Amino acid sequence: MGTMERYAKVGMQELDQRLAKIVEAARKQPVSVYRYGAPWVWIVSQDDWQSALKEVSSCIPPGHSLVMLKPRVEELLAAHAQELADLARRNAMSIAPHTLMHLLLLQLLYSVPSEKQLYEQLNYNLLFRWFVGLELKSRVWSFNLFSHDLNALLACQQATRLLQSIVNEVCNAGLAQMPEFSLNLAQLHSWLARHAGHGGADNHS
Repeated sequence: MGTMERYAKVGMQELDQRLAKIVEAARKQPVSVYRYGAPWVWIVSQDDWQSALKEVSSCIPPGHSLVMLKPRVEELLAAHAQELADLARRNAMSIAPHTLMHLLLLQLLYSVPSEKQLYEQLNYNLLFRWFVGLELKSRVWSFNLFSHDLNALLACQQATRLLQSIVNEVCNAGLAQMPEFSLNLAQLHSWLARHAGHGGADNHS
């Protein structure tokens, strides 16, 4: 479909009530369905879907807020690439910490309430897959591996502080103009609180 420069957005309740009409409308214009305030699934025509099979990025509206945030996020993560690589090695992580940081940012930005729901999003949400670097046909890791590596990252004070820095430098400044996000700062603070009293020490397990 090239890029979905124009698309509609509906909630689950509206989808239930107007399914037939929404499916008909999706023949002309992709529809983004939201669940719990976060993007859940796209309804697209067969032609659009066949085009999307080529590349996930072709499904992402170029003006979407995540598209605008991603370059700066990538820049900050690249500046800490060696630290993140060392962290992954110490904790025997299979998933790249760079990828996990993107996942945690999505959880914060969309207030995804649990890692289980975050994992589910990766299986069908093209926007989430694009943001973390998964192609359409890429297999998602097992949930046990996903959960292990995500928690290993959060157990490292260095990583949670970097996450806080990204939120402060990249996200906070522009979120007022990005109404699709509902930044969950309470969740971020709970991750940081795990390391309260540890001073500058990091987890070297």
